[in-house]
Parts: sequence; structure tokens; C-alpha cells
Amino acid sequence: MSDIEHAGPRDWALLLFLAALWGTAFLFIRFTLESLPPAALSFSRLTIAAACVTAFAHLRGHRLPPLSDPRWLYFAFLGFFGNALPFFLIPLGQTQLPSALAGILLAIMPLATVALAHFFANERMTAWKLAGFAVGFAGAVILIGPAALVGLGGPTFLAQLAILGAALSYALNAIMTRRTPRTDPAVLASGALICSSLWGAPFGIWQLTVNDLPATASGWGSLVWLALGPTALATVLYVGLIARAGAGFMSLVNYLVPIVALFTGLAFGEAIGWNAYLGLFIILAGIAIARRQIPRPPF
Repeated sequence: MSDIEHAGPRDWALLLFLAALWGTAFLFIRFTLESLPPAALSFSRLTIAAACVTAFAHLRGHRLPPLSDPRWLYFAFLGFFGNALPFFLIPLGQTQLPSALAGILLAIMPLATVALAHFFANERMTAWKLAGFAVGFAGAVILIGPAALVGLGGPTFLAQLAILGAALSYALNAIMTRRTPRTDPAVLASGALICSSLWGAPFGIWQLTVNDLPATASGWGSLVWLALGPTALATVLYVGLIARAGAGFMSLVNYLVPIVALFTGLAFGEAIGWNAYLGLFIILAGIAIARRQIPRPPF
């Protein structure tokens, strides 16, 4: 039975909640970039989140392992590929790219996760799963708008590579999270966030010292929310959900995030075209196809 077929109602509820947290993050990143450059944003966001999750783990009676524990090697890997690198690359890309094109590029992540999980996580790729992910990606393109693909290549090519790099980074992180030695989710999240903050410290601190952007209430308020919601809380839920349901199931969140972005834009007065509703339907169809169980012999 594949990881998607094995997922229960609680897993789907957590997946939807994570999509809600991450789907609104792009809007808050845009607000935060008014006050902080990309590296400073990433470092500040991760440092606040690391402090909150570490305090949460201690309140639950858990302690970080000693530095001699080999799990710190996993924490360092997860901190780099799961937070430090993509949290820098995505704001960097968003300084030059529209959110539509960034969303399409990030939607490649589930396909990369399925391929990597097949080779490195013993999560067998089935024809139905592959078809479901392909349909879901097509729905994401339609949802965000095929016209956004016109911007591929050209003068923003490096920014596009940054977003693609973030998608691949998330895929690697999803696989390695499943392979990490058994650890309480709060401890794992705390260790990974501490390492991610350390990874981003040199460049982030430097940008903070030379930052000349105005300190706006929306910018700093958005930073606090990014640290507490889409980073601290989401990281704890993320590692727990991968341990329960698998990396392939977790990657479905990247098809749900555009849906959240759609309704977030609607709430902020953005016009919604026919392609948005068609894309939403196709995304849901892709998830249904990926969940389809292969009939088993009755003997």
C-alpha cells in the first residue's frame, strides 16, 4: 500500500492545515520584503522560530540530544535543505518574479519527491501515483495562469533557477526527514531550525547591519507571523506528518497551496478568472487519481 493510500482523515486534516499556513506565506513574504532583504528575512524568521520551538520542546519535557549524537548531522542536513536554503531562494526569486510564475515552478516539487522517494525511501512509484501528480501539476499551471509561463527564461532566468532550487531542496528535505532516526517531532523541528538559523547567520547578520529599508508595521508584523505560523508551528507538524504518512503524501501540499493562494487573493480583492476554478477542479482530480488503490487479487 502506498503512503497516499495509507493516509487517514487526521493526516488529510493536517495536510490541509499546513497548506493554509504555507499558502498565505507568499503574501507575508511580500510584505516583509518591504522592511528586510532576503537573507535578513530568512535569518530573522528562522531564529525566532528556532527559539519558539525549542521552548515548546522543553515545556513538553523533551531535551535536545548532546552534540555528540549523530542525529545532529541529520538536523544540519534538514536545516539547510528544509529551511535555510529555500527560505533564502524563494524571497530572492520573488524580488524579480511574479507570484504566479513562482507558484508554477514550486509545483514541480511533488514530482521530484516522487522520483527521489522511489529510489531513496522505498516508496514505490505506481502508474496511478505518477499520473495523479502529473494531472495535479497541470492543474496548478491552469490555476495560476498559463500566461505566466511566457516569462520562462529571459532576463529573470537566474531568479527562476532560484525557485527551482527551492523546489528541489524541499524534495530532498522530505526524503531525508523520513529517513531520520526516530525522534520526537518537536525535538527534530527544534534541532533543524537551530541548524538552519546557524546556516543563515553569516549572510543574514551582515544584511541586517547594512539594511536601509524602512521599518514598516506591516513588514515586521508579517515577519513575526512568518516565524510563528508557517515556520515554527508548520515545521513541527511537517516532520510529524512525514513520519506518519510519508514523503509522497506530504508533497501533495504543493498542489493545495495554490488553492489557498487563490482564496487569499480573493479576500484581498483580486479578480478570479475561469482558469482558477478549472485549475482547482483538476488539482482535486489529480489528488483523487494519486490516491486510487490498485485492485488486489482476492487470494
